[in-house]
Amino acid sequence: MNPTGHQAAARAADAAEAQAAADDAVWVARAPRIDPDWFARPWSLHGIRHTQRVHIHAQRLTRELGWAELDAQLALRAALWHDIGRTNDGVDDGHGEQSAFRAGRLSLTDALAPADAGAVLFAVFFHSLPDQTAREEAPRWHDELGWPRAGRLQDPEQALRILWLLKDADALDRVRLGPWEAADPRLLRHQETASHLPFAAALFKLLS
Repeated sequence: MNPTGHQAAARAADAAEAQAAADDAVWVARAPRIDPDWFARPWSLHGIRHTQRVHIHAQRLTRELGWAELDAQLALRAALWHDIGRTNDGVDDGHGEQSAFRAGRLSLTDALAPADAGAVLFAVFFHSLPDQTAREEAPRWHDELGWPRAGRLQDPEQALRILWLLKDADALDRVRLGPWEAADPRLLRHQETASHLPFAAALFKLLS
């Protein structure tokens, strides 16, 4: 390549980088405002900043996957509430259950129809548990544990879709733990999610 060609390629690369940075900034501006009082530990590794990033990842994934508006909004609710009950930053299979209970106690589900509340709380409850456990429990999961406004799942498949989306969005933010802890693309539930890993790294730098 001649010098002029090198210069043109460099300018194109710079322009692409600038556009990517601008696009990233647009998404950062879409980070939700979150009440610290929702959280047991708002400024922890799994607190407000993590939740904002997961919410942004959920926005991007639902848009790319072409989700219907209602399902997308329920997935975003699940992203907002998924770690509010966490009391530590270690391995904790029970923190999804703690977060679902906290969402109920704080009356966060009051604005939702009972069926929608059930789908969101199901996703929050099971996001910290194995996929197979969620599949087995979805057909019979209901509000016997006493969560306000969370009835028996009317559409278990919808609840599972929201859960898989939440798990992928949450996994994308594993970049905050270091390159050795980044999400394994083979374990993601949507093949489209892997293409969001570079954005996840950029978002963490901008919103941490």
